[in-house]
Amino acid sequence: MIVEKWNDIEKKLEISTEQMGIFFNDLKKVKIIKINQLERFHKYLKTNDFYFIINKIINKYNSDKYINNWYSRGIGPPEDLYWFLFYYSKKYGRECNDKEWKKYGNMFTLELFYINGYYFNKMFGQGSCILIMKSDRIEKLKRILDV
Repeated sequence: MIVEKWNDIEKKLEISTEQMGIFFNDLKKVKIIKINQLERFHKYLKTNDFYFIINKIINKYNSDKYINNWYSRGIGPPEDLYWFLFYYSKKYGRECNDKEWKKYGNMFTLELFYINGYYFNKMFGQGSCILIMKSDRIEKLKRILDV
């Protein structure tokens, strides 16, 4: 009887091992795609304006039209591009120092990166989100230059 139970467990494990292999291969493919997207975006930014792109994304996600369109369907608005930009800042930006953590982080901040005048704050609470903030230096420089 014990041998029969063990044989049943082995058969289930073989199927599970095969399914796990398929699952992990799929995860690997998704990771490779995301890495390639980050690299293509980095190349794209060599000839295109980072500030224009990031402001366009922020304005889209903050627009009442975008937010209401999703909430009217009973769904919270997805912010996939925020996550993409966060991973971009993680790969090509720099980690923030203690002074920046005190200024731009909060009790829910898990990771904080800086790139091109923007801080990318990954926060976890009852959910998870990305908060993108402009550096104070950019705002001060704009005021000085009257831009």
